[in-house]
Amino acid sequence: MNKIKLIVCFIIFFALPLYTQTVKIWQGTPSLTKKQQKSELTIYLPEKEKNTEIAVIICPGGSYCYLGMKKEGHDVAKYLQSQGIAAFVLRYRVGMYGNHHPAMIQDLQRAIQWVKEKGDDYQVDTAKVGVMGFSAGGHLAGTAGTYFDTNFMETLGIVPQISLKPAFIAMIYPVITMRREEIVHKKSRRNLLGSNSAEAMRDFMSLEQQVRSNMPPVFLLHCKNDATVNYLNSVCYDEALTQKNVPHQCLFYEEKGHGFGIKPNGKTTGWQQQFVSWVQFITK
Repeated sequence: MNKIKLIVCFIIFFALPLYTQTVKIWQGTPSLTKKQQKSELTIYLPEKEKNTEIAVIICPGGSYCYLGMKKEGHDVAKYLQSQGIAAFVLRYRVGMYGNHHPAMIQDLQRAIQWVKEKGDDYQVDTAKVGVMGFSAGGHLAGTAGTYFDTNFMETLGIVPQISLKPAFIAMIYPVITMRREEIVHKKSRRNLLGSNSAEAMRDFMSLEQQVRSNMPPVFLLHCKNDATVNYLNSVCYDEALTQKNVPHQCLFYEEKGHGFGIKPNGKTTGWQQQFVSWVQFITK
């Protein structure tokens, strides 16, 4: 029996990722609330020999209501880790627990601050810290890349001494608009902004209306037959990025697909390799 247990423990140990740790990102900050205590980063660091010094903060999707932590978080992180990229999976506040804007972007900005300030500890280059998001998490990543010079944490007593601008943004089948009724993902909008959001706030959070020429480079992916978030979200964003001359790579696939994360899904298989090649190129 002891021998069997030893073998099982050996298998479990070597099946685990090389390095993981979970940290509470708001611990020790002023006016810490119970809701903030749920916000955390799970850290996956690569082997030293493979380390590219690139870091990606991952925002899982879930309509701003819940979080798909496995498929769109930990599975993605393990792949990036294997490619020499440090990955940080963010558990951010969502509508299921009564949170609305700006709670989500506060959590992501705090994560960016955390990773950059501890860059030496994690052996990452602070100029190579980017964000990746899926579905509603893609919208969140885009918000960080749009409003990087707005400190949403200021009301919480946090004034970072480093830039909150990501080095790049990866948006995978993202929610984009909060305004265009024919394509808006209403569940995401309701959870982000509340049931009776003001028109001005819908405009403010419609990323296609807020593209700036000084945004970081964008990696964009969507399936044309996405039955959950209309792919025209990404089409209008692609057009806006092009108009403002923001460097970006845009991939559209013909088949159905949403919520697949990094798992094989027809022609979407391989997007992760394309992302790795892209991010290594733009961070040279």
